[in-house]
Amino acid sequence: MHLPRLLLVLLPLLIGGACSHTPPSASPVQKTLQVYVTVDWEGATLDEENIEAMQAFRQKFPQVPLWHFLNPAYFVKPGMDAQLAASSIRRTLRSHDHLGLHLHGWQSLMRYCRVPFVEAPSIVTLQEDCEHQDCGYAVSLELAYDTAALSRLLSCSQALMVKHGFPRPDSFRAGGWQAGPKLREALVANDFKVDSSHIDYRQISSSWTERSALVKSLTRLHPGASVLDQPYPVPGGLTQYPNNGSLADYFTPEQLVGYLQTLIAADKQVLVTGFHQETAVDFLHRLETAIPMMEQAAADAGVTLRWMASPKLLESHNTTSNK
Repeated sequence: MHLPRLLLVLLPLLIGGACSHTPPSASPVQKTLQVYVTVDWEGATLDEENIEAMQAFRQKFPQVPLWHFLNPAYFVKPGMDAQLAASSIRRTLRSHDHLGLHLHGWQSLMRYCRVPFVEAPSIVTLQEDCEHQDCGYAVSLELAYDTAALSRLLSCSQALMVKHGFPRPDSFRAGGWQAGPKLREALVANDFKVDSSHIDYRQISSSWTERSALVKSLTRLHPGASVLDQPYPVPGGLTQYPNNGSLADYFTPEQLVGYLQTLIAADKQVLVTGFHQETAVDFLHRLETAIPMMEQAAADAGVTLRWMASPKLLESHNTTSNK
């Protein structure tokens, strides 16, 4: 019996296909780089122009969540309405943001938390009138206070945030990046999971010279810091997220793109940058200009940027390095 003509035509093709078939090559894995945009809330002022600048940023870049380091000093500062302060903060928040804690050595906060106020050492030369106004902004928490005082301050600050309707923060950045062994111990004692107080002093050199008290303290607290530093586990359960992209007060858009390109070239995966709430109207435009430039630079390098807000935790036994 003869096979149908169609089968005679197809059979060699079917057999040949079966014999010569090879699986398709896997498509290359798309490289990604995570970008965290942080906000340092200094606890000094909540001027309307800065709140509006942040709101405009949120409208322009809805794809960019923010990692806020909020400061409870607004709620206890003399002459400031705590409810109005909380309302102003909330006007800048979105549901996909992450809320952490940011502390400077404000006298008003120390008094509220029953921590004896210390006026020195200071990381910035300021003429402060502690008798008639709030002061302590420039006092280094790490260098001025012991672990017990820092632990009390952190616990009290967490409670203040909850009291005013915010979630209990478990991520932290020290004012002036002034974090070291004492503050890290206090963070662990209060169940903090992430710190982002590590920075390369050269990334703020546009405003601070190597002879300044701030830079001298940073070289002591974060020796060997680099733009290449990546998240790494800290003994005790903390994960350190280095502020390796600096803050908008200290970079031009081109410099921030340069940080990104340096990380891409070194096959790194995390960039942490940001701005200050108190100077948003002056410097946030630098980040606004940089974002499309960053996305283009990443695309040119075959890298996808992932805009992040919630940091991932690393186990202390993880071999991940900060270099």
